[in-house]
Amino acid sequence: MALDLRKNKDSLTNAYEKVISDKDDTNWALFGYEGQTTVLKVIETGNGGIEEMAEELSSGKMLYAYCRVQDPNTGLFKYVLIHWTGESVPENLKLKYTSHLRDVQSFLKSIHVTFPARCEEDIDEDEIVKKVAKSSGANYSFHKEQSKPVEPAGPVGTDYKRVVPTKEININSRDQFWAKAEKEEIERQNAEKLRVEEERKKAEVERKEREMRETREREKKISEHSKEVTKLRQFEKKAEVENRELEQKRWEQMQKESSIDENERGHRSDQLRKERAAEAAQLVSSSSTNARDFFKQKSVERPSSVQKAPPPPKKIRGGFLENESNNTAATPARKEPIKLPTSDESSSKPFRQPEPVRQQEPEPEPEPEAYSNYTEEQPSEPEQVSSPVFSHTPDLLRSNLPPRQDSDNEEDNEQEWNDSKVGESLKLYFIIFCFN
Repeated sequence: MALDLRKNKDSLTNAYEKVISDKDDTNWALFGYEGQTTVLKVIETGNGGIEEMAEELSSGKMLYAYCRVQDPNTGLFKYVLIHWTGESVPENLKLKYTSHLRDVQSFLKSIHVTFPARCEEDIDEDEIVKKVAKSSGANYSFHKEQSKPVEPAGPVGTDYKRVVPTKEININSRDQFWAKAEKEEIERQNAEKLRVEEERKKAEVERKEREMRETREREKKISEHSKEVTKLRQFEKKAEVENRELEQKRWEQMQKESSIDENERGHRSDQLRKERAAEAAQLVSSSSTNARDFFKQKSVERPSSVQKAPPPPKKIRGGFLENESNNTAATPARKEPIKLPTSDESSSKPFRQPEPVRQQEPEPEPEPEAYSNYTEEQPSEPEQVSSPVFSHTPDLLRSNLPPRQDSDNEEDNEQEWNDSKVGESLKLYFIIFCFN
């Protein structure tokens, strides 16, 4: 993965400029990574030289130290980049950050010597100064120039020396180094496991507390809802019982009123029946007397407040009848009253008026002409005039009327006619009552 220099570019540039500036006392800067990411940041800066910088190094990290060192030969300042790879750094991080050295070198342009280091023993200031002196291109100093003695020439030989493995490779030191690295790695893994376990336990406790709190709130809401439902059901049940009782009372009241009305109607019907039976018995007991005298007596006993029946229509005087009356006025003989026909159909037939003649054009129909069947009266007695009688609608009132009197005696016989009319009305009432 590529190195990220953009995030902390300002702080990186500021630290770099402090180290290369002659006006600033800062002579070293230490750069490292943010966690296990590829973002480079400034860890520390100082003016105490390489020894002070070495105290900030860690065996479990990969760091980059940028230092300003004075060249002993020329007296000029040289810049050294120390590539620090701790002994406890995992192999995967080493592979991951191997290619970042070129990016750091391109960012820190003024670099004369690049010095790798793995432990504190590798950070030796004298050794670093020697490498800086060698990199300057001159192995002498103008201030320390002295004459060198010339050794006498010896025999020509060789500088070959036998290699002793025990001296070149210290097995015990190597084993101790790897044992220490392994121990530190195990401790780191154990610490990581403990940290993860503590975080898991903490999250578990928080989850249980949250679930218990939510359970209590849910149970509280459920209990409140159940209480509301119970109250509502009790109220509905109470209202239903009250409505049922009210309906029962209303029904009982209606039954009571209906029974009272039924009893009253039965009592009234019995009373009316008894009164009618008594009246019928009284009428039957007095039937041996003369009916006319009975009705006359009833008419005499009736109160004066009873409304009298209307008088019969008067005789029309005019036209042909008036001439006939003038001709017969000299005769002293009394005229016979006109007799009304009975319900005998054989004596007379119903009179039909002539129907109007229908014409072809749609014109209003002419009214039927008045037809009068008058005949010339005899000097001795008038001819009887028969009125039409219809078979399908018998006129009971006309059949029971008294004979019509002459117009000359109408005023004398008005009282007698009224009495006879009242008697006939009472007889008709009695007949209707008997049929009922």
